[in-house]
Amino acid sequence: MSLRSLDKKTLLLDVAAEVDGTPISAERSKGWTFVIQTTLVGTATINIEALIGGIWFVIHSQDVSSVGSFMIRDDHGHYEKIRGRIAPGNYTSGTHSVYATGSVDSL
Repeated sequence: MSLRSLDKKTLLLDVAAEVDGTPISAERSKGWTFVIQTTLVGTATINIEALIGGIWFVIHSQDVSSVGSFMIRDDHGHYEKIRGRIAPGNYTSGTHSVYATGSVDSL
């Protein structure tokens, strides 16, 4: 039995401001698992977004207000690019990261 090939990406790393993360190419993977991690207390809305046909769409939106982690599964999504985003209007404080792992075996 061979190990599955995983595509691991960091979409946001220890961000403490309203910001659009840098887009990451996601064309070679699908079957995504996203983890949102908050390491300092604060409130924010964290979006995981996908670029499809030149338009950014929200895959998942998560309101956070305490230290902890959230896992989101997206078994069927196949995207050009993905990014993390701390959405404007709801950020007060805190440090947030977003990680993504996709499978190249599911293509």
